[in-house]
Amino acid sequence: MKIFLIEDHHIMRRGLASLLTTERDVQILGEAASGEEALDLLQPGSLPDLIVMDVSLPGMNGIEATRKIKSLYKHVKILVLSMFNNPTFVQQAMEAGVSGYILKKSMVEELNTALDMIMRGQRFVSPLITDNIEFAQELKSGSFQSLTNREIEVFEQLGKGMSVKDIAKNLVVSIYTVYTHMNTIKRKLGVEKNSDLIRYAIENPLVLKHAERSK
Repeated sequence: MKIFLIEDHHIMRRGLASLLTTERDVQILGEAASGEEALDLLQPGSLPDLIVMDVSLPGMNGIEATRKIKSLYKHVKILVLSMFNNPTFVQQAMEAGVSGYILKKSMVEELNTALDMIMRGQRFVSPLITDNIEFAQELKSGSFQSLTNREIEVFEQLGKGMSVKDIAKNLVVSIYTVYTHMNTIKRKLGVEKNSDLIRYAIENPLVLKHAERSK
């Protein structure tokens, strides 16, 4: 199996390459730190069987990269490896053309299962996601929880690198109120830590874009 890795963190990318070559009979055909770099490196004459890609990437996010890659190379399969347990994000990834979506906290056995199913032409979504009742309900209805206008404001300002104190000052609210909004946003987006939410807002405004379009 020829695999191409797209992950912006070098240590994570090297660790994943080592894990894959140790666990399976695979060849790491190439590596990229962004979607743009991957599009430059992928060549029609030497394409991988599978791309393993992070969703949260600098510049072009993983879902946008998936759309572009699939438009050029329809037969190449893509497995998303993400820290975000977000039902909306999973749906968007599947609609973009990925064959699987697993979390970075998944076990090695789950990664192997995903690879086996994808190479057999099937789709795989981590049970850590599908076991979530909220996810199952949203997936069935095809709808998703949108952010409120105030939550969008908080999200935008987090994405600009602003501190909670500065956000509170700009919105003329208390710091406690900003943290309350952040906790609500984390719940809606499937993010556990404030640090992950801040990185999500800076690197990947996709959910924000969908929230704005839904209004």
